[in-house]
Amino acid sequence: MRIAVISDIHGAAKPFAKALDDARGEGFDHLVLLGDLLTYGIEPEACLDLARNTMAKDGAILVGGNHDQLYVDLALGDAAYFNAMPDWIRESVEWTMHRITQWPADIGWHESWTAEQALFAHANPFGYGDWTYLSDESRLHQASSALSSQGFRWGIFGHLHRPVQYIGDRASAYVVGSIGQPRSNEHPMPQWSMVEIDNGELSITARSVDFNPEEHRQAIQQTTAMTQVTRDMLCRYFK
Repeated sequence: MRIAVISDIHGAAKPFAKALDDARGEGFDHLVLLGDLLTYGIEPEACLDLARNTMAKDGAILVGGNHDQLYVDLALGDAAYFNAMPDWIRESVEWTMHRITQWPADIGWHESWTAEQALFAHANPFGYGDWTYLSDESRLHQASSALSSQGFRWGIFGHLHRPVQYIGDRASAYVVGSIGQPRSNEHPMPQWSMVEIDNGELSITARSVDFNPEEHRQAIQQTTAMTQVTRDMLCRYFK
């Protein structure tokens, strides 16, 4: 079984589209979008359209992330998570909200998805709405234990924006890289991953996306509806 995984798109339509094209070129049995279609990038409408298209064309499975739930919560008047964010992220969210008005009712998501003994979730195996980052050995160990207790051998997650893996005795946790805001010094380009499950074994390999970061930064800097501080923060992850 071949499962293409694209995570943390964050309003970056061009690398999202290229990742989709590359995944289709390689072929897959399933395509999973691991959440966070919006915020940070300046192409929210295009990203929503690409998600709609791949869900219809490829049967893609969208797993909800914190930056998907955020827009639903705001539309319902719940701003608790939004209010706790740094100023520059709130400004990016507000800019995005002005362009999409609210989360489209026709784009639904799953809280998680499973294939054989693998769990696919946006952030971790601790339950939807827990956005704890698997950012250190202790949390990765906790994730491995949680996976094992739930009957899984593997967990595939996003949210961290950089690839990490933890091979446990009973269950292993893998964090894939991101399309939007890649945050790894070793892997600074947008990327997606191919997960293969064969004869009870899982392998996962990253695929870098051909992308022009300078063009992306220039487009953000030309978006004068956001302050310079915010634009600079949004650009700094694209090297």
